Amino acid sequence: MSLSTELSGVHAAQTDIDTIGNNISNVNTTGFKNSSADFSALYGSAVPTAPGQGVATQSLAQSFTEGTISLTGNPLDVAINGNGFFQVQNGSGTAYSRDGSLHLDNNGHLATTTGALVMGFSAPASGSAGASSGALQPIQIAQADIAPAATSALTMDVNLPANDGPIDSTANPFSPSNPKSYNESTTTTVYDSLGTSRTLTTFFTQVSGSGSPDQWQTNWELSDTSGSVIASGAGPTLTFNSSGELVSGNGTITVNSLPNGAAPLSIAENFTGSTLSGLSFGVSSVTNNGSGGGQLAGVQIATNGVVSGQYSNGATRVFGTIALANFVDPQGLIPISDNLWTASAASGPAATGAPGTAGLGQLESGALEGSNVDLSSQLVNLIVAQQAYQANVQSINVEQQNFQRLVTIQ
Repeated sequence: MSLSTELSGVHAAQTDIDTIGNNISNVNTTGFKNSSADFSALYGSAVPTAPGQGVATQSLAQSFTEGTISLTGNPLDVAINGNGFFQVQNGSGTAYSRDGSLHLDNNGHLATTTGALVMGFSAPASGSAGASSGALQPIQIAQADIAPAATSALTMDVNLPANDGPIDSTANPFSPSNPKSYNESTTTTVYDSLGTSRTLTTFFTQVSGSGSPDQWQTNWELSDTSGSVIASGAGPTLTFNSSGELVSGNGTITVNSLPNGAAPLSIAENFTGSTLSGLSFGVSSVTNNGSGGGQLAGVQIATNGVVSGQYSNGATRVFGTIALANFVDPQGLIPISDNLWTASAASGPAATGAPGTAGLGQLESGALEGSNVDLSSQLVNLIVAQQAYQANVQSINVEQQNFQRLVTIQ
């Protein structure tokens, strides 16, 4: 007789209970993946009639099925919808996680709740788009303001009505205060070197018609937000051919003195694309290369992992792209504390890429992936494991009683 068989059963049942208990305790842990104990039978002889020698724990298998994704409303919370792991850097080195509870640390780095830095691809020099390859580095959100930029180029695409009719400039010399001295007008915002917005009004006066070419004289007026006029002047004459296409008419607006001490303003006006037709007056597009200064107003994470900042002046700046990692055998990953895994020889090296590429999942911002533990199933499994434990303990009691009888017989 031997107690080793029953003891192996007790040990296996306890391992099962511990594994299930760990699953249940992490039922609300973000990004947690449940495990199950795998067992194998032990035999010490190849004789078919020989009894087995018990059971051994073969492995703890992790289930990487996706947990439920729930909205949180926090723009820095991010869930992986599909395959992959966040790659993070902590004091111990590189680790991997499905927990997207992120925040900005005191250096502006995108970090996990435990302070591990989220790794990604750096933004291109232009800062206008995300990258999907290159060396991985921590993603840092620059806190500096965007400097203002004076308007130096203004493109205006308008349609002028052919049936407006010429204005007699002798009888009605141009004046912004006299609507009879111009046919149409439009306003747009321009910026000085300090980022102060100014209102630029452009006036269009038809000076010739019923012949070819038709000509329209432009005038401009620059005012501040209160409506006070800063400067005014004549702009280019727009000349159209018989098909209503603009033939010539680009010019430059120059303002040598501004009331707030900003640098002189020089704006290249471009009316390319403007037309003359029987349609009513309209402005198709206005392109202005100036902007006021901007402060960081928020951070956004796109489905493709691009991390960008939104500024108070409407500008956007890209800071990098969150990288995801995947493995040939995720079962080989070693779970450690803080919702992390480390790679092993069994898992193979990490293959990194941008979300949505090479079989990697996409990101969902403002959301988190919950634990994939099914509490009902775990409670049922716990009952079964507990019964197995009690049955093996009962077998040990029977063995002990048999030993006592043998001692008595002798």
